[in-house]
Amino acid sequence: MHPFDVGDRFVIDGAQMVVEEMNILTTIFLKPDNEKVFYPNSVLSTKPISNFYRSPDMGDSFEFCIDFKTPMEKIAALNEKIKK
Repeated sequence: MHPFDVGDRFVIDGAQMVVEEMNILTTIFLKPDNEKVFYPNSVLSTKPISNFYRSPDMGDSFEFCIDFKTPMEKIAALNEKIKK
């Protein structure tokens, strides 16, 4: 078993990346700013890797405020969008 597959999102060396291509000697990653990073597989085998794709489901939480005068229809519409 290998630690990642094409399309997996993970962190290596403190940077979040997506596996774009896997070759015999190198693996190509894509950073969020579309920068491609090439790692020799021999180097990757020595680094700790956090793979989000193979991790259990996780979520984020956030708080926001709604003005007291906001119509209930708009609040209901917002609630539906959040559920998607």
